[in-house]
Amino acid sequence: MKARLLERAQVLTLVDLLRQQGYDVFAPFAGRGRDTWFDLVTDENRGQVQIHLPNPYYPPKRFVLPHIERLLKVRRHDGTFHIEPIYRERKRAIFGLRSCDLAGIWHLDRFYLGREFRDLYYQKRRENLLLINVVCTDLERDIGDECFCVCADTGPAARDHFDLQLMDLGDEFMVVAGTAAGEAFFTQPMFRPATAAHVEKRRAILAEVRKRFKTTTSWFAATVRYVSRGDILEQTWEEIGNRCLECGGCTYVCPACTCFTVSDRQVGPDEIERVRIWDACALSGFTRMAGGFNPRRAVHDRRNRRFMRKLAHYFIQRELTMACVGCGRCAAVCHGDVGMPSVVEMIRRATAIHDRIPPS
Repeated sequence: MKARLLERAQVLTLVDLLRQQGYDVFAPFAGRGRDTWFDLVTDENRGQVQIHLPNPYYPPKRFVLPHIERLLKVRRHDGTFHIEPIYRERKRAIFGLRSCDLAGIWHLDRFYLGREFRDLYYQKRRENLLLINVVCTDLERDIGDECFCVCADTGPAARDHFDLQLMDLGDEFMVVAGTAAGEAFFTQPMFRPATAAHVEKRRAILAEVRKRFKTTTSWFAATVRYVSRGDILEQTWEEIGNRCLECGGCTYVCPACTCFTVSDRQVGPDEIERVRIWDACALSGFTRMAGGFNPRRAVHDRRNRRFMRKLAHYFIQRELTMACVGCGRCAAVCHGDVGMPSVVEMIRRATAIHDRIPPS
């Protein structure tokens, strides 16, 4: 990987350059209080783009896996049916992507593109997507109380899977290229070479940032082992299920959830549209079969399935990544306090009691 320096005043020049090259650039914006979101950069809002701010609750995975995606149209004409796939191939760039969300997109890559079946809709969106990662270094704005990326080994600085990575060194930004597409930008005169002193400053900043996370789940790896071996007590799953309100919020804000359902809907007298919609294992209809039977009717069974899918060794081995990136969104939005950090702690305590080992 190659590194360059970029003056703070020229960060938005990089955004302008992306737009000039034909990219639809999506970047973080801030509203009142905690309200943040990714939106399309225009001439009118360009000056409002933020580098340091709380991570938006709505994950940027929607740029590769939209919440509602039109897959195809079926038209009837003169007694025959015509099927027309709907693809989006316009170039997009996500500017200001956090390392946890970058890991989420990489997990989606492994799920939708990493095996014998490749999802063509996902592939076309992904091939036209440029990812500009920003390292979390601002202790007041970047790192929230729920963040635990250090435990999931996804942050605060991503090691790979980005095209460009920006890290705030104070007066300037260090820019690292992770792909040939990212390195191509270094031909621009606004970039200048980095020195060994800048690399050392980067290391010192990251070492200090890693110490400042408020949420740490040191038993994360142990929980993966317990879930994989089936060592979780049924009463623990029931306790987790009793807290769940079945709102599905944890799934809809998770950067790594992959589940969807497909539905056909009539949009005209002779036209039907097929759409793909995010689905959630927390919802009661997720496993309901055509005849009405639901093998996971109990809430704790669905909670069991969710954490099994995220933490069991079989899925980690199959996709090479764990389906949790440590962003903390599930903990932030869950009304029943069964986000990932709380579940890990509940499993830790229940296992310690069962083994007659006092929890520390």
